Amino acid sequence: MRPWLQSGGASVSALCIAFAAALSAAVPAADGHRPTVEAPPADAAFAADSSASSDTSESSLRRAFTAALALVRAHQPDLPDPPALQSYVIYDYLIAARLRRDLAAAPGEDLDVRIEAFLQARTGLPVTVDLRREWLASLAERARWDSFLRLSIDVTDPLLVCYRLAGRLATGAKADLAADALARWQLPQRQPRPCEAVFAWLRAEGQLPPERVEERARAVLATNDAPFALEILADLATDRAAQLRYWAQILLAPKPTLLALAATPQVAVEPDALLGGVELLARRDAESARSLLPRLLARPDLTPIVRARLQRAVALGGAYARAPWASDAFRHLPPDAVDDAVHEWRIRTALWAGDYRQALKWMKQMPAGLAATPRWRYWHARATAVVAGPKAAAAEYAVLAALRDYYGYLAADRTGRPYRLNAQATAENPDFQATLAAEPALIRARELYACDQTAAATAEWGTIANGLSKEQRVQAALVATRWGWYAQAAMSLAQAGQLDDVRLRYPRPYEAAVGRASALARVPEDWIFALMREESLYRHDAVSPANARGLMQLEPATAVTVARRWHRPLPLPEALFDPDVNLPLGSAHLRDLLDRYDGRLDLALAAYNAGAGAVDRWAPPRPTDADVWIENIPYGETRGYVQHVLEHVVAFAWTRGVEPPRLATLLCAPHCPSTPAR
Repeated sequence: MRPWLQSGGASVSALCIAFAAALSAAVPAADGHRPTVEAPPADAAFAADSSASSDTSESSLRRAFTAALALVRAHQPDLPDPPALQSYVIYDYLIAARLRRDLAAAPGEDLDVRIEAFLQARTGLPVTVDLRREWLASLAERARWDSFLRLSIDVTDPLLVCYRLAGRLATGAKADLAADALARWQLPQRQPRPCEAVFAWLRAEGQLPPERVEERARAVLATNDAPFALEILADLATDRAAQLRYWAQILLAPKPTLLALAATPQVAVEPDALLGGVELLARRDAESARSLLPRLLARPDLTPIVRARLQRAVALGGAYARAPWASDAFRHLPPDAVDDAVHEWRIRTALWAGDYRQALKWMKQMPAGLAATPRWRYWHARATAVVAGPKAAAAEYAVLAALRDYYGYLAADRTGRPYRLNAQATAENPDFQATLAAEPALIRARELYACDQTAAATAEWGTIANGLSKEQRVQAALVATRWGWYAQAAMSLAQAGQLDDVRLRYPRPYEAAVGRASALARVPEDWIFALMREESLYRHDAVSPANARGLMQLEPATAVTVARRWHRPLPLPEALFDPDVNLPLGSAHLRDLLDRYDGRLDLALAAYNAGAGAVDRWAPPRPTDADVWIENIPYGETRGYVQHVLEHVVAFAWTRGVEPPRLATLLCAPHCPSTPAR
């Protein structure tokens, strides 16, 4: 138990305390992956252990660990480990990596014994998680059901859950098996392969009657996964199954199927199928959805609720497409079709059309909680200024201008006020920081991070951070900052709700590399830092679900295209984790987008996030205020992305001690008026 959990104290070995003090004081070079920061005073316990030889220094241990781990990943023979490495605080991670390698190459009973002993000696520690999961899967694949079933009682991973069901079936342990297997089968997602035999057993046992199959197919269709639903329905010959297959057909080809339905109102169709198809078509082709809507609404089998939902789907599709008829579609919506999405998007359509009076009318109908957000307070003031004059909006603008966010800055621009970042430095608690840094899990986290094992470091950090109060999380953020672990510091501050320490939230790592990228691409350094923060939160090893990599989250194909255009070496995917490769290419990509969109930073940022193809579809057909254009970005993620990057640009300028750029200037390039419009 830990002292900050009021447990009566913690037992920390002298070695751990020595490592904690040494780790606090030693930080790599200024332009490396771990920027130099001021180190806290060393703990007195370290002085007592200062006889440690240079062989056990941080740098040599890290080099030895990293080199040994590289051999494992290259499937090369291990070299003998020196005693200092065997005593290294994260040596267990090297042993776990070797066991995982051997398990993948040559699983066997002797190795099983070694792995089980390793796991038992470290029960509950993060170092066991990946090894345990892979070992359990290996035991199941080798049909070592006795060991697997004994050791897998608490598993939640879908693959291991399916293996456990398969193991119970294979060993005849069928008590409650049907109920547990049904619970897994009824989930509306495709299950891992080991569940297939169990599901076949359920079918043979008569546990999957047509009504259950239809119920599952319906749940799957509700997620729009038509191919999987058709697989479920493959052998089912019932009238309801035929209706569900028709639902799948509507999802697979909404336009032609809905055209046929509009022409043949006597053909029966599931209401949810009709709605799902119209929603898909409205997102893909709002004009076609609108033209079909009257004939679909004329179907005699529709309830008023379904008709209202169909109208809502088409109105929202028109809003996403910035169709000129969208506002009128919203005006004709029945009241029971109006939800938060409709409240917001019908105001956006009015703003896009320049109909500020209508926007104000719809704002009056918003729920109080939604109307009180900075977004809609700003637009209320903006519309009021247009309809009733700047003086009528002055008080509301003044309140908003005190906020440190995108809408606060827009309000400040509208009234000529200075930006209010409301920055407050965090009060330091050196005693608690020293106690925290001396925790074995935090010592391991620090060393893992220093050795570029960020995922493992994060897991170790989590074992401590989950028990911290908000105030203690802020102190933990200071510890992480001193280590150069800026992503963890930012996450700790966010979890604590401490957003006022602007300098702590906006560090400037990789500064020399950013400077070189800025000079190459002719992009301000603050813009590069802002993109880096939003894209990767300073993690040079970040990988997105779309395989975008590195600090500026470049997909390998995009990086190669940019490199060719800028006559730079073509990068391999792994090279994108190198800041000296990633930052120049990411900055050059931003410059290309700025040039494509005539210097418009808002369009370039949106294209960086959503792709130039999407932004080409969204580009305004006529001169449009940037704030209106940004508000009408159809993808909520991209809209927030653009707004956050702009906030970051302001904050990074402020941390340099210069007057932050005005959004009114950033968003009007390349043709800025001398004063912003009110």
